[in-house]
Amino acid sequence: MEKTTEKTPILSSREDVGNGRLLTFDEIPSWQKYNEHVCTGYRPLTGSWTQSLKSMFDWHNETINIHSHSIGAIIFSIILPFHFYTTLYQAVPEAQPIDGVVFLIYFAGVAACFACSALFHTVGNHSQHIHGIYNRVDCCGIVLLMWGASLASIHFAFVCNSHLRSLHWFLSSASASGCITFILGPMFIKPAYRTARALTYLSLGLFAIVFIVHGIYLYGFMMQRKRLALEWMGLMALFNFLGCTAYAFRFPEVKFPGRFDLVGHSHQIMHVAVLIAGLVHYHGLSQAFLETRGGSLYTG
Repeated sequence: MEKTTEKTPILSSREDVGNGRLLTFDEIPSWQKYNEHVCTGYRPLTGSWTQSLKSMFDWHNETINIHSHSIGAIIFSIILPFHFYTTLYQAVPEAQPIDGVVFLIYFAGVAACFACSALFHTVGNHSQHIHGIYNRVDCCGIVLLMWGASLASIHFAFVCNSHLRSLHWFLSSASASGCITFILGPMFIKPAYRTARALTYLSLGLFAIVFIVHGIYLYGFMMQRKRLALEWMGLMALFNFLGCTAYAFRFPEVKFPGRFDLVGHSHQIMHVAVLIAGLVHYHGLSQAFLETRGGSLYTG
């Protein structure tokens, strides 16, 4: 276990995890203090992979964070790929292999994001060193989700123009690479940069406006409305925005400190909102697939 510069009894409290003792905000080390409005429910540091992994089955202020995204990882790695292949891909004779590839990229990006998130929130009480590593892994997973979602939507937006599709794939990939470079920097995971983190993800999400506007300019709103299932994309963006806003402004716990320590604080709201947004986007992509391959929207 990495040595820290803080002298705290928490570092030697491995046995406290087993007996269910939880800590207050004032008892945890400063590098763990992300949100002073979540006052209780913190797990002691363990220095043990086994103890940290076991704690995912205990009740604390990370329990909902862990299981909302562990369930999400299962949904997007097993259930939805099976659903897409059996009920959509095989049912549409005009389906192309590239359609399956972009859906696979989307599923993989979302599943990786949720798996990284669940893992970080599970082992984040191991030590400062492990916490820092897996925090970055978690943040990179978010970028993978957004990148995969963009690639799939770009595919249907420019389904009749492979050159423009490749151009926007490149731009999206370059933007995601820039975000990951920033994430891997030394300042990104510090608590003071929580708003910067939220704005990083928001900026990557807003990058989607570029290819949406470009597609509408070339093909018209009504065509792109169907190709992109814009109503569902808008609903997906709304859930992501609400989750990101709650996280950035620490709502509702900023108004009611201590009341939402175990259930309902902003980080949990963001987790659930992102999961719902992922499901909404899958439905939208499914509609786009049916419109472009099962309908008459392919013009090239």
